[in-house]
Amino acid sequence: MNAWVIAKTTTGEALRKKVLNVFLLVAMVMIVLSVVFAFFTPREEITIVRSMSFGAIVIFGVLISVIMSISLIPNEMEKRTIYTLLAKPVRRWEFIVGKFLGAAMTIFINVALMCVVFVILVAIKTHAIQWDIFLGVLLIYFGLILLAAIAIFFSVVLTPNINVALTLSIYIIGNLSEYTAAMARGAIHREQNQVLSYFIWALHYMVPNFGNFNIQHGIIHPEVGVGLAFVLPYTAKVIIYAIAYIAVLLLIAILLFDKREL
Repeated sequence: MNAWVIAKTTTGEALRKKVLNVFLLVAMVMIVLSVVFAFFTPREEITIVRSMSFGAIVIFGVLISVIMSISLIPNEMEKRTIYTLLAKPVRRWEFIVGKFLGAAMTIFINVALMCVVFVILVAIKTHAIQWDIFLGVLLIYFGLILLAAIAIFFSVVLTPNINVALTLSIYIIGNLSEYTAAMARGAIHREQNQVLSYFIWALHYMVPNFGNFNIQHGIIHPEVGVGLAFVLPYTAKVIIYAIAYIAVLLLIAILLFDKREL
């Protein structure tokens, strides 16, 4: 399948980018350095290790996802290699899907490497593998590929500079969904702010809720008592949410790309 060939090529090119490798290296160093807090109690120490490790995966995962994804399509157009690709029996939808799959594979490799270091460090500290870490990292991964899909969607119609600003803004707003919902509910009770209320509600429902992918608190602080009976169904629901959102974004991106003159 042409999309799969494009995906593998995209992954290979992305893994060779120095800036992405630097982000990965710094993230892994931060995870390793989280164990230096030996002056805390064992319980506090493991909490810090988990907190810093999850934070490093999220922060550098976002940087890797956005920096890579905003340039996937513009770089092909700038180098004019896209004309060679589309001159072959490659359809435009295969190009878009292939680029996304390549981004998803690259993010998976980077997140998996960070996760392995994280799990090993925690296992050394606790003398056991903490399986709940994998669930937390899994949801982080799906949040990151959703972010990559947003960046790819915008790259069809926007320049990289505008794209990175807009994509990061959406990510920030998506993490504040509880606040936007509260703002909308508060504005409903003020007739003079009805327009603002509708705008906030539209923003709340159109922007992906990235807060859904955050279950790290219960993993960092296991004493809160969030069990697998809750986490597993919730994880499945959020993954379905991410896949559905990604599918819609890619579909719209394909439709826009089909109409674009190259």
